[in-house]
Amino acid sequence: MFVSDLSVEKWVGNKDEGSLMENPSWQQIESAICQLNGTTQTLVTLGADEETYMSIGGGEAGKYIVNVTLDGMTFYNLVDRTSSELIEKLVVGGQLGNYRAKMLTNLQTALLVAKTFAGTGELDESVTWEEDEFLAMVG
Repeated sequence: MFVSDLSVEKWVGNKDEGSLMENPSWQQIESAICQLNGTTQTLVTLGADEETYMSIGGGEAGKYIVNVTLDGMTFYNLVDRTSSELIEKLVVGGQLGNYRAKMLTNLQTALLVAKTFAGTGELDESVTWEEDEFLAMVG
């Protein structure tokens, strides 16, 4: 497996009491993603090293966002280009944020891209990835 750690946030009030698991199995990763609920569990991160990771966030009403970086500098968002540019609210990482509707995906797609990344470290080619200019490194 490409992924070497699994970070799971668990919010109790305003404190994150999440966990970090080394060398997770696919079943553990899948379970963590399925437990995202948009309130107490809002972010899962699959890491290979400090610069290569995938984050899956949200979970409320079956809506998720997925982003990934392979070098810690360039970030990509999973997008559905057939969706609108309308803004939707979603809790990710314990924070309510505004996200373009095209960035929201369903659980099945989030699991598909997570499984590909966890196993190979690659972006699943059956979906669309878009570079995120707003997450570019400044320095």
